[in-house]
Amino acid sequence: MSQFWYDHHTAQTLAQEVLTLRKSDSTRVACVACPSLYAYLKNIDSDVSVQLLEYDTRFEQYGSDFTFYDYNQPQDLPLELKHGFDIVVADPPYLSQECLEKVTKTVSFLARPEKPYLLLLTGEVQKERAAELMGLHPCGFRPRHSSKLGNEFRLFTSYDPETRLGGWDN
Repeated sequence: MSQFWYDHHTAQTLAQEVLTLRKSDSTRVACVACPSLYAYLKNIDSDVSVQLLEYDTRFEQYGSDFTFYDYNQPQDLPLELKHGFDIVVADPPYLSQECLEKVTKTVSFLARPEKPYLLLLTGEVQKERAAELMGLHPCGFRPRHSSKLGNEFRLFTSYDPETRLGGWDN
């Protein structure tokens, strides 16, 4: 199993954005298939309430913060997670339409119904699908990985980050 880790600048920027969006200590964050973001969040603030949903069972070491997640079963998750998150960050494992559609079901399952903050990290090729499926907009910020990937990666959000993350691209 291969993991694609964000470089330091990307992980730090994403973690700071999530912490900026946090309204209180009771704010809950879900990291769907983005273990490096989980680790950065916990390193910056060990008290942040964050759940890692991940296929790679090496992350079971995080104890109750870990939930096994297979995108092929997008809603096969513990019921206590349903609509329980104020902030959901997802990094689908593949750049296919089918994968993004299934991850969208997972995000809908996890996100609270009233104005959640959604962040999606995926390839530029998913721009129209991200807008169509989740109403997301691309940001100026360009995520990078520690190993060079051949695809142009983008960050999409459900909210206007204003001056953060390079704002929304027009």
